[in-house]
Amino acid sequence: MDDVQKRAIVEHFLGLYAKGRWGAADNTEALEELLNCLTDDVEWWMSGAPGDGYVTKEQFRAMLKPLDSVTGGPLVITPTAWTIQGARVAVEAYSTMKLKNRRDYRNHYHFLFEISGGKISTYHEHHDTAHVNSTMWAG
Repeated sequence: MDDVQKRAIVEHFLGLYAKGRWGAADNTEALEELLNCLTDDVEWWMSGAPGDGYVTKEQFRAMLKPLDSVTGGPLVITPTAWTIQGARVAVEAYSTMKLKNRRDYRNHYHFLFEISGGKISTYHEHHDTAHVNSTMWAG
């Protein structure tokens, strides 16, 4: 698999976040497509996730459920820089999303992906957890 194909897999995956409100009962098709981009044994790590930050695909699905109560629109992730070396794809990005509390969610990210067999086998997401707490969950 060449670098163009690896980038296309990651672009498709990140683009799926913009397909609806996460946690919404009517958004299952986009969520299933997003999860299908991952290997069954994906190493998923996210800053701010419970415990040591590692979650399974099913734990990630469960983490999305409460988001429908706070999100007012899709999460749009815009990549700003790419580094591809071997199976690893590193992406710097920012996001925008409207929240039901009238705040704007605008976060910055560093993602690390590894591609194996045409799917994402490693997903590491570094983001500003203070911003999450101050915009989404603060009264």
